[in-house]
Amino acid sequence: MLLQSRLFVRIASRNTDVYILKVVSLTIAFATGILVALFALHEFEYDTHYKDADNVFRILARNTDKDYSGNRLSAAIDGRALVQVRNALQNATVSRVKALNELNILSSAATFNHQQIHTVDPAIIEVLSLEGVAGDINKFINQKNDVAIISRRRSTQYFGNKSPIGETIRLTTFGDTVSVLVVAVFNDLPTNTHADFDFFIHYDSSAIAVLNYDHHQSNVYGRLSPDNITQKSLPKISNGNIEYLIQPVKKIYFGPRVVFEEARHGDMYSMVILICIVSLIFLLALCTFVNLSTITLPYRAKEIAVKKLAGTSQRQLLFQFLYESVTLTGLSLLLAVIIVFALRRYISGLLDIDVLHMMTVVHPAFLGIELMMISAVVVSPLLIIIRFVRASPTRLLSSDTVTFPKFKQTISIIQFGVSIFLIVSSLVVRRQIDYSLVKEPGQNNDQVVYIACPVNISDSAIYRIKGGWPERNPNIVDAMAVSQLPGQLKSKEANSDIFLLQVDYNFIDFFQFEMQKGRWFKPTDNDSATVVNQMAMMNMKNIDKNVIGLTKDLSSAFNMPEQPVKIRLAPNGNYNWLCFRLLEVDIRSTIQWIERRMAAKGSRGGAHFLNPHFESWLSYQDKLNALSDILTLISALLAGCAIYGLSVSLVRDKLKTIAMHHLFGAGTIDVTRILALDLLKEMLLALMFAGPLAYILLKELLRTFVYATKFSWADPLYPIGYCVVVIVALCGVQALNLNRSNLSTALKGRS
Repeated sequence: MLLQSRLFVRIASRNTDVYILKVVSLTIAFATGILVALFALHEFEYDTHYKDADNVFRILARNTDKDYSGNRLSAAIDGRALVQVRNALQNATVSRVKALNELNILSSAATFNHQQIHTVDPAIIEVLSLEGVAGDINKFINQKNDVAIISRRRSTQYFGNKSPIGETIRLTTFGDTVSVLVVAVFNDLPTNTHADFDFFIHYDSSAIAVLNYDHHQSNVYGRLSPDNITQKSLPKISNGNIEYLIQPVKKIYFGPRVVFEEARHGDMYSMVILICIVSLIFLLALCTFVNLSTITLPYRAKEIAVKKLAGTSQRQLLFQFLYESVTLTGLSLLLAVIIVFALRRYISGLLDIDVLHMMTVVHPAFLGIELMMISAVVVSPLLIIIRFVRASPTRLLSSDTVTFPKFKQTISIIQFGVSIFLIVSSLVVRRQIDYSLVKEPGQNNDQVVYIACPVNISDSAIYRIKGGWPERNPNIVDAMAVSQLPGQLKSKEANSDIFLLQVDYNFIDFFQFEMQKGRWFKPTDNDSATVVNQMAMMNMKNIDKNVIGLTKDLSSAFNMPEQPVKIRLAPNGNYNWLCFRLLEVDIRSTIQWIERRMAAKGSRGGAHFLNPHFESWLSYQDKLNALSDILTLISALLAGCAIYGLSVSLVRDKLKTIAMHHLFGAGTIDVTRILALDLLKEMLLALMFAGPLAYILLKELLRTFVYATKFSWADPLYPIGYCVVVIVALCGVQALNLNRSNLSTALKGRS
């Protein structure tokens, strides 16, 4: 084995560039494969950790009214429907779950602002299979109110190393307080859970009302019994145009975005695209590895012949080549792991995954993927080595060496085809993701963005924006101006605890709020006319005679505590914010369009989303796009490596021809032209085969979207231009190297 290793090192030293290129190509392929495999496992395992996770579900309400516009799916279930749900699922365990956002939490150690907790029924312990690690979790089940259970991470956050059991936590909003006693700590749920379940208190309507939240609606989670596991809908429940559906908890992450939910969402489409890109990158590296093996084998014919004459069997020869292949593969895999480990902090920031933890806790699926990749790399060169091993010593020692012209041409076509397809598809897919991911009619929801008004902006300027901009940009549905934003109220009426909100006429239609009593403003109303919400009505000692209407609560849509609000028409352009309702299609470009025009009017700062969950979704998409861009650059780099390998192979195959041209005075440019033309011919062959296939696949891909971008014939020009530049540059380098070489031996039949 030692002798074989020394011989391998000697052979590798004679073909240093070829073996370095092998290792580089495989290292890049392994590194990207490991990265995307870890990320995919993290994404596809959202909400799979629960005990019998297939039995866990939540209830969704779907609006079936044909004239309804907007998102038809809602996670908000009212009390009457909850009773019907429980009756329809008599053998299921059901729990209400309501998120309370923007709470202030006071522990014995410190105060924590802008926190989120969940109010639940005790059955949540069984539904989510919570595991207690401190205290008595059964006390949460047996005691009716004023108790809480928290996760390990919240325990550390609120109490440090001190035990939280028996400690009192105060929950406050706007001066109203609810105190709860911590009775147990449960194990942290994994990071790949659709919602952060870290703090639970009992679902107590009076406590929720004290904290100024809407207690009439909540999410509903449950666990099906084995008898009901195949049930998908609840046909017994009837509530007008509303039907109720069972959504498995494992379907939430890659499922549709739903109104009144706090869930994180991924994108199955983008994940599949990333996996396909990495698969093609691995295929490109594998083809490069095999092609480079065909370069070195003809020049090892004498070594194989001598070994055969010395009595080495075919099996032993195959084992020796297998050993070399395993060595190169192992070295490449080791370098790939080192690269991923070195970049773990950058990867964690980009993809929100703990690379070190995921690599140390070996997942069976990850191990299987890596074994498949390693096996494919190790075995692939053996397919061509068998032809050498079977050849007789006489044939191996003759001047007519064993070559693979057809095989090499096939490899070249595959490499060029994959390279061009990778770059083209990356451009098209990135453009489609940025534009729209909507695949079903009626699923294009709208979003509200807000941007600061310019100082001293006039009423006429506001009117021109509201009236003109939706006509100039069809993705702008509506516009309006306000003094404060719903859900972010800060300014109060003088000498009062009631917040004052100044708006223009279309405020209630823009935000789709409902009147409970009275009416909304009319153009003839004076400045003293007021509309209040229910919380303000309860806080008013005497009903103001100027109150003309009562609205429903404004903050329940954001799962935030309701604030007492008086609404008046804004006098003389007294606005701080301009709000725009935008279609989600091409929303990035629409926001940039708005920001440019607002900046020209003197506005400071950029546009922000009123819905933070959509902003998180967009940030998630941007991260996937960034990863896709990185993979595109990697594919371009591997394409360059593949072309270099092809140029080296071409030079060795045409060494006699090039030597003859040199004898007749051919210069560097002539040799470059000879080499480049051969590679360009192979690239054209690849375009003839891969071009129509890529066009058909991409056209069909785009047809699946309601709002699809167009495939442009200019898209292939980028990868074709890149390949042409790389071909000419690398052929020029090879020609320069040949000028410094002695080509006389090539005319004698050996290089």
